[in-house]
Amino acid sequence: MPKISRWRWTLTWGAGLLFLLDLWGITTHQAWISTIDTSLIHLIRRPVSAGVTQGMIAITTAGNPRCVVWITLLLLAVLVIARRFRAALMILINVAGWAGLGNTVIKNLVQRPRPTVHRLVAASSYSFPSGHSITAMLLWGAVIVLTAYYLANHPVWKTVIIGLASFWILAIGVSRVFVGVHYPTDVLGGWLLGFFCLTLTQWALTRKGSDL
Repeated sequence: MPKISRWRWTLTWGAGLLFLLDLWGITTHQAWISTIDTSLIHLIRRPVSAGVTQGMIAITTAGNPRCVVWITLLLLAVLVIARRFRAALMILINVAGWAGLGNTVIKNLVQRPRPTVHRLVAASSYSFPSGHSITAMLLWGAVIVLTAYYLANHPVWKTVIIGLASFWILAIGVSRVFVGVHYPTDVLGGWLLGFFCLTLTQWALTRKGSDL
């Protein structure tokens, strides 16, 4: 697998620093956090048709743990059958390690309450960072990484899969704000931390020149 580019590392360290800034702003109750949240909530949660609302609920439901577990198991099975063991390990570390255990630890340390106004779905636990968002970034981000490598000689399929996975990451995050269970800065925190961890996992598994 090609080495992680300098541009990718620049984005990764930038994401890490922005996550820490987001975390600091939330834990110290900075006014600019409220400004960002209020502005983006008004932008995302404006009145829409019943069909769009149901679509958003369906998207956010598709990001629930049960769906993620089944998708993860399916991907793991395919990769193991194809003898792509490092790729399978990458998926497992991302979903079970970073998105599962790591996200839970941070949530319980920060203990940010969830929004309570006009919820469209039920949600428990704390709010920061968004578990759906970090999971989407780590799971589908890994799919993007693997697609770029395995389908390098199939540009059409590579573009289609990467485009759909990227859209899904965005849609999951937006849906969490739309259904009223997360603040936008929770979602941003999940995306930023997820991208940072995605790169670290890829680096750890390929740093000695090994293929995924």
